[in-house]
Amino acid sequence: MQTRGIIFDMDGLLVDSEKVYYQANQLAAQKMGFEVTAEDHQAILGTTDTYLRQYFLQKLGSPELVKQFIDLSYRTVDEIIQDQGVAIKPGLVELLDYCDNHGINRVIASSNFRTMVEDFMQSTGLKPRFNQIVSGDEVTHGKPHPEIFLKALDKLAIPAPSALVLEDSPNGILAASKADIPVIMVPDLIAPTAITNQQTLATVDNLAAVIPFLEK
Repeated sequence: MQTRGIIFDMDGLLVDSEKVYYQANQLAAQKMGFEVTAEDHQAILGTTDTYLRQYFLQKLGSPELVKQFIDLSYRTVDEIIQDQGVAIKPGLVELLDYCDNHGINRVIASSNFRTMVEDFMQSTGLKPRFNQIVSGDEVTHGKPHPEIFLKALDKLAIPAPSALVLEDSPNGILAASKADIPVIMVPDLIAPTAITNQQTLATVDNLAAVIPFLEK
């Protein structure tokens, strides 16, 4: 069935933000005297703020310390972005141009806060290029639960086989799979695995490489 709408994750897919979050988490943790490892970062990729707090509660043992760490990390993210900016991912402009030319609607489905999503879209100039947003603070269950993608599908007002999810994380891919929406992986910090290969239509190197799948 022809693709009539695309559901995009944001962090690590539209914008090169996962590296910023990882750097900010490491700096914040260093100031507080503990370590955030690559394994920690992979565990929280594509999850909600609630899950993030639960995860670090197990690591730090105190809600007060968790709040201190997350607040410090968010401030550090802002400082890094103000100082360095954030890049859009390779192939995105080409894919969006193709969607414009072929009448394919777009929705962002991000586990991040709506304010953060809108800030990234505004700062990168991408805001006018997306029809709607579903954010992590608008759902009860975060990825890998399918709720966020089902809400995005409702906004597109098309059946699941006519939609396509683009994701970079295993949690997001599993969520799309549970929603019965076709999904393509565009890896960022986490490489594809045998499991993600089973759950996806394909894995591609950049967003422009999605275009041939829209032409089938």
